Amino acid sequence: MKNITLIILILFSTGSFAKILDQAIVIIENDVITQAEYQNQLKFVIDQYRLTGNPLPNDLDAFRQQILDKMIITRLQMHYAQNNGLIVKEWMVDKAMENMAQKSKVTLSEFREEMIQKGVDYNTYRNVIKQELATREVQRRIISERIKISKKEIEDFLKHKSHIFKEDNQYKISNILISLTETPSINEKMNAKNKIKMVRDKFEGGEKFSSLARSYSDSGNSMSGGDLGWRKISEVPKIFLEDLEKLEKGAISNIIETINGFYIFYLEDKKEVDNIQIEERKARHILIKKNALITDDIAKDRLLELKLRIENGEKFSDLARAYSDDTMSAADGGDLAWSARGTFVPEFDDKIDNLSLNKISDPFSTQFGWHILEVLGKRNQDNTEIVKKNLAKKYLTSSRSNEVLDSWIIELKEKNYIRYISDNSNKSISNTLNKKNYIKKQKQWDPFSE
Repeated sequence: MKNITLIILILFSTGSFAKILDQAIVIIENDVITQAEYQNQLKFVIDQYRLTGNPLPNDLDAFRQQILDKMIITRLQMHYAQNNGLIVKEWMVDKAMENMAQKSKVTLSEFREEMIQKGVDYNTYRNVIKQELATREVQRRIISERIKISKKEIEDFLKHKSHIFKEDNQYKISNILISLTETPSINEKMNAKNKIKMVRDKFEGGEKFSSLARSYSDSGNSMSGGDLGWRKISEVPKIFLEDLEKLEKGAISNIIETINGFYIFYLEDKKEVDNIQIEERKARHILIKKNALITDDIAKDRLLELKLRIENGEKFSDLARAYSDDTMSAADGGDLAWSARGTFVPEFDDKIDNLSLNKISDPFSTQFGWHILEVLGKRNQDNTEIVKKNLAKKYLTSSRSNEVLDSWIIELKEKNYIRYISDNSNKSISNTLNKKNYIKKQKQWDPFSE
């Protein structure tokens, strides 16, 4: 009772808060979910169904409750993020939106206009993305804190379950078919087999497989050079599997006889866990962090001055030790370890990718502050064993993550005061869910499929 009395006193302390309480449908600690917020989220979810062309669930009462329950869980996670200093900045939301626009092959402004034209509230959409970024990071941290995978577990996995890695192998293959009729004669079979042998010999003699497929294959993909594209091992035709395991990249299979005719296939390329070359980059940087006294302009100007001093002959390493706010790398003259793409934040990785060796970048900003960097080298490294261990750890972590997150959500609910203070106004949303108002199936554009 003490908690609820205190909350009511706080909420009634001003006229505006009294208005919020009038609209509140759930109290969560010192926060509320209002009817207006719920209506807005409900409309947003219905828009997703509409734009993807999916029908609404039959049990609308359960549907409404599910949305409200999800809002409560999201709000609890947002509180956790705030209390633990996890802040999603607007530029992070912008970046996420830009990535979605790129996947749809439009600009961000075109993406926004598309959403508005389709009846999606842009600000609600941005807020949903912001919440997703925050809750994803919260969940990542919880998983990292609560799931610890030992070296022995990884070794046992590699010893007993390494066959799982083959599921991720991919093969780029093409095929040629010399077909047979439903009831072929002995002569027809012989002629077809001789023809496929001739085609195989032409390939061995140096002719391109794609040209041979266009000229001789009876398969439906002959005009595309017999191309079957990239396929996981589970997607490769079973008749090809025995030969596929033995073939090297650029080789052709033996002749395969089936009731449809005679096949050969060509292994153009493959990506296997047993042969993983990863480009690593060696770089060094100087970081100037922003604070109450160091603005963006000041940080940028300081780095421009340091860049000029390096170009005039001073050592990068000496200046990094003297001025860099990244204390760990500063002690090593700004040096960073050999690292693959994805080790650093995207802005930093992009600079490394686009910068020539031994050139000093212009100042650029990340969430950590302002940087200049120099790329010292690039190399291809066989990281097969490291990748296998990382995949094993990822697999073991993933197998436990749902249970851990479910348990943590239950803890959150138990630790926080939650009270439903009114029915979520079924009457007021009946029009929103009325099937007469449910707009027709539209599949031309779907911002939610990315």
